[in-house]
Amino acid sequence: MQKTHLHKRCLRVAALLVAMALPVVSLAESYKVVKGGSLNLRQEASTSAKVLGQYPTGTWMTVIEEGTDWTKVKVNGVEGYVMSKYLADASTSSTMYVRTNTGVGLNLRTAPSLEGDIITSFPNGTAVNILSRGNGWYKIQVGDSIGFAASRYLSTGATSGGSTSTGSKQGVVNNPGANQVLLLRETASTDARVLGYYRNGTVVTIKGESGSFYKVTVNGQSGYMMKSFIKLTSGSTSVSPLPEAPFAAKLVNPNGNSIVNFRTAASYTASIIKAYPVGTEITVTEVGDVWCRATIGETSGYVSRYFFAVSK
Repeated sequence: MQKTHLHKRCLRVAALLVAMALPVVSLAESYKVVKGGSLNLRQEASTSAKVLGQYPTGTWMTVIEEGTDWTKVKVNGVEGYVMSKYLADASTSSTMYVRTNTGVGLNLRTAPSLEGDIITSFPNGTAVNILSRGNGWYKIQVGDSIGFAASRYLSTGATSGGSTSTGSKQGVVNNPGANQVLLLRETASTDARVLGYYRNGTVVTIKGESGSFYKVTVNGQSGYMMKSFIKLTSGSTSVSPLPEAPFAAKLVNPNGNSIVNFRTAASYTASIIKAYPVGTEITVTEVGDVWCRATIGETSGYVSRYFFAVSK
Protein backbone atom coordinates (compact mmCIF):
# COMPACT_ATOMS: atom_id res chain seq x y z
CA MET A 1 0.00 0.00 0.00
CA GLN A 2 2.84 2.38 0.90
CA LYS A 3 4.55 1.70 -2.43
CA THR A 4 1.31 2.31 -4.38
CA HIS A 5 0.68 5.63 -2.63
CA LEU A 6 4.23 6.81 -3.33
CA HIS A 7 3.92 5.73 -6.96
CA LYS A 8 0.71 7.78 -7.45
CA ARG A 9 2.29 10.83 -5.82
CA CYS A 10 5.26 10.62 -8.17
CA LEU A 11 2.92 10.43 -11.17
CA ARG A 12 1.10 13.58 -10.01
CA VAL A 13 4.36 15.48 -9.62
CA ALA A 14 5.53 14.32 -13.05
CA ALA A 15 2.26 15.43 -14.65
CA LEU A 16 2.59 18.86 -13.01
CA LEU A 17 6.13 19.28 -14.33
CA VAL A 18 5.02 18.38 -17.87
CA ALA A 19 2.15 20.89 -17.72
CA MET A 20 4.54 23.62 -16.55
CA ALA A 21 6.84 22.83 -19.47
CA LEU A 22 4.13 23.26 -22.11
CA PRO A 23 4.50 26.44 -24.18
CA VAL A 24 2.04 29.24 -23.44
CA VAL A 25 0.59 31.03 -26.46
CA SER A 26 0.90 34.79 -26.04
CA LEU A 27 0.52 37.82 -28.24
CA ALA A 28 3.84 38.78 -29.82
CA GLU A 29 3.07 42.49 -29.54
CA SER A 30 0.96 44.75 -27.34
CA TYR A 31 -1.99 46.59 -28.88
CA LYS A 32 -4.24 49.35 -27.59
CA VAL A 33 -7.21 51.14 -29.07
CA VAL A 34 -7.93 54.88 -29.40
CA LYS A 35 -10.69 56.27 -27.19
CA GLY A 36 -12.38 59.65 -26.79
CA GLY A 37 -12.23 61.08 -30.33
CA SER A 38 -9.54 61.82 -32.91
CA LEU A 39 -6.02 61.30 -31.55
CA ASN A 40 -2.92 63.05 -32.88
CA LEU A 41 0.13 60.94 -33.69
CA ARG A 42 3.15 63.17 -33.12
CA GLN A 43 6.79 62.96 -34.19
CA GLU A 44 8.00 63.53 -30.63
CA ALA A 45 6.47 63.21 -27.15
CA SER A 46 5.28 66.81 -27.03
CA THR A 47 2.07 68.69 -27.88
CA SER A 48 4.20 71.09 -29.94
CA ALA A 49 5.73 68.31 -32.06
CA LYS A 50 4.76 67.76 -35.68
CA VAL A 51 1.47 65.89 -36.20
CA LEU A 52 2.01 62.79 -38.36
CA GLY A 53 -1.66 61.84 -38.54
CA GLN A 54 -5.03 61.78 -36.77
CA TYR A 55 -6.82 58.57 -35.83
CA PRO A 56 -10.45 58.16 -34.71
CA THR A 57 -11.87 56.22 -31.78
CA GLY A 58 -11.49 52.50 -32.34
CA THR A 59 -8.16 52.63 -34.22
CA TRP A 60 -5.79 49.83 -33.17
CA MET A 61 -2.22 50.88 -32.42
CA THR A 62 0.87 48.75 -31.77
CA VAL A 63 2.52 49.77 -28.50
CA ILE A 64 6.31 50.10 -28.80
CA GLU A 65 7.08 51.83 -25.52
CA GLU A 66 4.45 52.74 -22.93
CA GLY A 67 4.86 55.78 -20.66
CA THR A 68 2.79 57.63 -18.09
CA ASP A 69 2.10 60.67 -20.27
CA TRP A 70 3.16 59.55 -23.75
CA THR A 71 3.26 56.19 -25.49
CA LYS A 72 5.36 55.37 -28.52
CA VAL A 73 3.21 53.49 -31.04
CA LYS A 74 3.09 52.25 -34.60
CA VAL A 75 0.00 52.61 -36.78
CA ASN A 76 -0.31 51.93 -40.51
CA GLY A 77 3.47 51.55 -40.69
CA VAL A 78 4.15 54.96 -39.09
CA GLU A 79 5.87 55.33 -35.70
CA GLY A 80 5.22 58.24 -33.39
CA TYR A 81 3.91 59.32 -30.00
CA VAL A 82 0.37 59.66 -28.64
CA MET A 83 -0.94 60.79 -25.26
CA SER A 84 -1.31 57.72 -23.05
CA LYS A 85 -4.63 58.79 -21.52
CA TYR A 86 -6.33 58.39 -24.92
CA LEU A 87 -5.37 54.74 -25.31
CA ALA A 88 -7.47 51.93 -23.86
CA ASP A 89 -6.64 48.29 -23.21
CA ALA A 90 -9.53 46.41 -21.63
CA SER A 91 -12.25 48.96 -22.36
CA THR A 92 -15.18 46.59 -22.07
CA SER A 93 -16.19 43.19 -20.80
CA SER A 94 -19.17 41.51 -22.39
CA THR A 95 -20.18 38.26 -24.03
CA MET A 96 -20.73 37.79 -27.74
CA TYR A 97 -21.05 34.74 -29.95
CA VAL A 98 -19.28 33.50 -33.06
CA ARG A 99 -21.58 33.84 -36.04
CA THR A 100 -20.25 33.11 -39.51
CA ASN A 101 -22.15 32.26 -42.65
CA THR A 102 -19.12 31.06 -44.57
CA GLY A 103 -19.24 27.47 -43.33
CA VAL A 104 -15.97 27.83 -41.40
CA GLY A 105 -15.10 28.87 -37.88
CA LEU A 106 -13.70 32.15 -36.58
CA ASN A 107 -9.91 32.55 -36.44
CA LEU A 108 -8.27 33.95 -33.30
CA ARG A 109 -5.16 35.91 -34.32
CA THR A 110 -2.11 37.43 -32.63
CA ALA A 111 -2.77 40.88 -34.15
CA PRO A 112 -5.86 42.92 -35.15
CA SER A 113 -5.35 42.23 -38.86
CA LEU A 114 -5.34 39.39 -41.37
CA GLU A 115 -1.54 39.46 -41.14
CA GLY A 116 -1.71 38.19 -37.55
CA ASP A 117 -0.80 34.55 -36.97
CA ILE A 118 -3.72 32.21 -36.29
CA ILE A 119 -3.67 30.97 -32.67
CA THR A 120 -6.76 28.76 -32.95
CA SER A 121 -10.31 28.88 -34.31
CA PHE A 122 -13.80 28.58 -32.84
CA PRO A 123 -17.00 27.12 -34.34
CA ASN A 124 -20.35 28.89 -34.73
CA GLY A 125 -22.12 29.55 -31.46
CA THR A 126 -18.96 29.76 -29.32
CA ALA A 127 -19.35 32.32 -26.51
CA VAL A 128 -16.43 34.77 -26.32
CA ASN A 129 -15.55 37.45 -23.79
CA ILE A 130 -14.97 40.87 -25.39
CA LEU A 131 -11.98 42.58 -23.76
CA SER A 132 -11.67 45.58 -26.07
CA ARG A 133 -13.49 46.87 -29.17
CA GLY A 134 -11.75 48.47 -32.12
CA ASN A 135 -12.55 49.23 -35.73
CA GLY A 136 -13.02 45.93 -37.52
CA TRP A 137 -11.36 43.86 -34.77
CA TYR A 138 -12.13 42.93 -31.17
CA LYS A 139 -9.70 41.66 -28.55
CA ILE A 140 -11.37 38.57 -27.11
CA GLN A 141 -10.82 35.74 -24.66
CA VAL A 142 -12.08 32.16 -24.83
CA GLY A 143 -10.89 30.04 -21.93
CA ASP A 144 -7.14 30.66 -21.61
CA SER A 145 -6.79 31.88 -25.21
CA ILE A 146 -6.57 35.64 -25.80
CA GLY A 147 -6.24 37.27 -29.21
CA PHE A 148 -8.01 39.27 -31.91
CA ALA A 149 -11.03 38.34 -34.04
CA ALA A 150 -12.86 40.06 -36.89
CA SER A 151 -15.85 41.82 -35.32
CA ARG A 152 -18.10 41.12 -38.32
CA TYR A 153 -18.22 37.47 -37.24
CA LEU A 154 -19.38 38.22 -33.69
CA SER A 155 -22.99 38.67 -32.64
CA THR A 156 -24.78 39.70 -29.44
CA GLY A 157 -27.16 36.75 -29.90
CA ALA A 158 -26.28 33.06 -29.71
CA THR A 159 -27.40 32.36 -33.25
CA SER A 160 -25.75 30.83 -36.28
CA GLY A 161 -25.25 32.43 -39.67
CA GLY A 162 -28.04 33.36 -42.04
CA SER A 163 -30.70 36.07 -41.82
CA THR A 164 -31.15 38.28 -38.78
CA SER A 165 -34.58 39.34 -37.52
CA THR A 166 -35.11 41.20 -34.27
CA GLY A 167 -38.49 42.79 -35.02
CA SER A 168 -36.91 46.22 -34.35
CA LYS A 169 -36.94 49.18 -36.70
CA GLN A 170 -34.13 49.63 -39.13
CA GLY A 171 -32.52 52.80 -40.41
CA VAL A 172 -29.42 54.14 -42.14
CA VAL A 173 -27.09 56.99 -41.25
CA ASN A 174 -28.18 60.02 -43.28
CA ASN A 175 -25.79 62.96 -42.73
CA PRO A 176 -26.29 66.22 -44.67
CA GLY A 177 -22.84 65.91 -46.24
CA ALA A 178 -21.35 62.85 -47.95
CA ASN A 179 -18.09 63.19 -45.98
CA GLN A 180 -19.68 63.80 -42.58
CA VAL A 181 -19.91 61.19 -39.82
CA LEU A 182 -22.58 60.50 -37.21
CA LEU A 183 -21.43 59.96 -33.63
CA LEU A 184 -22.49 56.93 -31.62
CA ARG A 185 -22.63 58.04 -27.98
CA GLU A 186 -22.66 56.17 -24.70
CA THR A 187 -25.81 57.95 -23.45
CA ALA A 188 -28.54 60.13 -25.00
CA SER A 189 -26.59 63.37 -24.71
CA THR A 190 -24.33 65.46 -26.92
CA ASP A 191 -21.92 65.58 -23.98
CA ALA A 192 -21.71 61.78 -23.68
CA ARG A 193 -18.60 59.79 -24.52
CA VAL A 194 -18.20 59.00 -28.22
CA LEU A 195 -18.12 55.27 -28.99
CA GLY A 196 -17.72 55.46 -32.76
CA TYR A 197 -18.09 57.40 -36.00
CA TYR A 198 -20.33 56.23 -38.86
CA ARG A 199 -20.72 57.40 -42.43
CA ASN A 200 -23.76 57.64 -44.66
CA GLY A 201 -25.39 54.35 -45.49
CA THR A 202 -24.37 52.58 -42.28
CA VAL A 203 -27.28 50.34 -41.26
CA VAL A 204 -28.44 50.64 -37.63
CA THR A 205 -30.98 48.69 -35.59
CA ILE A 206 -33.25 50.98 -33.58
CA LYS A 207 -34.02 49.57 -30.12
CA GLY A 208 -35.83 52.56 -28.59
CA GLU A 209 -36.06 56.33 -28.26
CA SER A 210 -34.83 58.88 -25.73
CA GLY A 211 -35.73 62.47 -26.50
CA SER A 212 -33.91 63.55 -29.66
CA PHE A 213 -31.90 60.30 -29.74
CA TYR A 214 -32.50 56.76 -30.93
CA LYS A 215 -31.08 53.89 -28.92
CA VAL A 216 -29.34 51.80 -31.58
CA THR A 217 -27.13 48.84 -32.24
CA VAL A 218 -24.55 49.14 -35.01
CA ASN A 219 -21.82 46.65 -35.89
CA GLY A 220 -22.48 44.79 -32.63
CA GLN A 221 -22.11 47.91 -30.45
CA SER A 222 -24.98 49.64 -28.63
CA GLY A 223 -25.35 53.37 -28.00
CA TYR A 224 -27.30 56.46 -28.99
CA MET A 225 -27.53 58.44 -32.24
CA MET A 226 -29.41 61.66 -32.99
CA LYS A 227 -32.77 61.02 -34.67
CA SER A 228 -32.36 63.86 -37.16
CA PHE A 229 -29.48 62.01 -38.85
CA ILE A 230 -31.14 58.59 -39.09
CA LYS A 231 -33.35 57.73 -42.07
CA LEU A 232 -35.88 55.01 -41.24
CA THR A 233 -36.13 52.24 -43.79
CA SER A 234 -38.13 49.08 -43.09
CA GLY A 235 -39.93 48.10 -39.91
CA SER A 236 -37.83 44.98 -39.46
CA THR A 237 -34.15 44.21 -39.51
CA SER A 238 -34.59 41.09 -41.62
CA VAL A 239 -31.63 40.78 -43.93
CA SER A 240 -32.01 38.58 -46.96
CA PRO A 241 -29.32 35.91 -47.05
CA LEU A 242 -26.77 36.31 -49.81
CA PRO A 243 -25.82 33.51 -52.19
CA GLU A 244 -22.86 31.32 -51.42
CA ALA A 245 -19.65 33.06 -52.45
CA PRO A 246 -18.32 33.66 -55.01
CA PHE A 247 -21.12 35.43 -56.87
CA ALA A 248 -21.54 38.42 -59.20
CA ALA A 249 -23.02 41.74 -58.07
CA LYS A 250 -23.21 45.42 -59.04
CA LEU A 251 -22.45 48.46 -56.88
CA VAL A 252 -25.41 50.56 -55.73
CA ASN A 253 -25.68 53.56 -53.39
CA PRO A 254 -28.79 53.89 -51.18
CA ASN A 255 -27.87 57.53 -50.43
CA GLY A 256 -28.30 58.56 -54.06
CA ASN A 257 -24.59 59.22 -54.61
CA SER A 258 -22.98 58.10 -57.87
CA ILE A 259 -19.95 56.36 -56.32
CA VAL A 260 -19.16 53.63 -53.79
CA ASN A 261 -15.92 53.42 -51.80
CA PHE A 262 -13.88 50.23 -52.09
CA ARG A 263 -11.78 49.83 -48.92
CA THR A 264 -8.66 48.03 -47.72
CA ALA A 265 -10.38 46.54 -44.66
CA ALA A 266 -13.84 45.82 -43.25
CA SER A 267 -14.39 49.25 -41.69
CA TYR A 268 -15.70 52.67 -42.69
CA THR A 269 -12.46 54.13 -41.32
CA ALA A 270 -10.26 51.90 -43.48
CA SER A 271 -8.30 53.47 -46.32
CA ILE A 272 -10.16 53.87 -49.60
CA ILE A 273 -8.59 51.91 -52.46
CA LYS A 274 -10.76 53.67 -55.04
CA ALA A 275 -14.24 55.14 -55.45
CA TYR A 276 -16.06 53.19 -58.16
CA PRO A 277 -19.18 54.39 -60.02
CA VAL A 278 -22.57 52.85 -59.28
CA GLY A 279 -23.20 49.94 -61.62
CA THR A 280 -19.61 48.64 -61.50
CA GLU A 281 -19.57 44.84 -61.62
CA ILE A 282 -17.89 43.07 -58.72
CA THR A 283 -17.27 39.49 -57.63
CA VAL A 284 -18.06 38.84 -53.96
CA THR A 285 -15.58 36.28 -52.62
CA GLU A 286 -16.37 36.30 -48.89
CA VAL A 287 -19.65 37.17 -47.16
CA GLY A 288 -19.89 38.91 -43.77
CA ASP A 289 -22.75 40.31 -41.70
CA VAL A 290 -21.98 43.89 -42.78
CA TRP A 291 -18.80 43.78 -44.86
CA CYS A 292 -18.00 41.52 -47.79
CA ARG A 293 -14.68 40.87 -49.47
CA ALA A 294 -14.81 41.34 -53.22
CA THR A 295 -12.74 41.81 -56.34
CA ILE A 296 -13.09 44.45 -59.02
CA GLY A 297 -10.95 43.42 -61.94
CA GLU A 298 -7.58 42.53 -60.38
CA THR A 299 -8.21 44.60 -57.23
CA SER A 300 -9.31 42.97 -53.96
CA GLY A 301 -10.98 44.90 -51.13
CA TYR A 302 -14.07 45.32 -48.97
CA VAL A 303 -17.51 46.81 -49.56
CA SER A 304 -20.57 47.02 -47.32
CA ARG A 305 -23.28 44.54 -48.28
CA TYR A 306 -25.73 47.45 -48.41
CA PHE A 307 -23.81 48.98 -51.30
CA PHE A 308 -24.19 46.20 -53.84
CA ALA A 309 -27.01 44.22 -55.39
CA VAL A 310 -26.73 40.59 -56.47
CA SER A 311 -26.77 40.29 -60.25
CA LYS A 312 -29.79 38.46 -61.60
